[in-house]
Amino acid sequence: MKFHEKLKLIRKVNNLTQAEFGDAIGISRGNLSALELGKIEPTRVFINCVALTFHIDKNWLLDDSNSDLSALASPVKTPSVIMGRYERLTAPYQKLIENQINELLLIQGDTR
Repeated sequence: MKFHEKLKLIRKVNNLTQAEFGDAIGISRGNLSALELGKIEPTRVFINCVALTFHIDKNWLLDDSNSDLSALASPVKTPSVIMGRYERLTAPYQKLIENQINELLLIQGDTR
């Protein structure tokens, strides 16, 4: 199964429109459509973003010979797992994560 087929499958499994999926990873619906059709090649940043956002193994995404769909059923990370990983980061990386979270909150309109 090729990358573009897996990409569309990830979107369908998550019951998202192209616009919703694009919003989740920061690209336009048109760009997502071109990626799903295999008209353009994904960048490394895009691949990483899909893998992180949808909890998909990046190696599975890139391996055209791997059609095992169990990769789509990976468990969602619990807050304690996420916090454990955050706490292992050095202070500069923790600050980077905090800034990114604040930016995402602003984007979604949460000004608390």
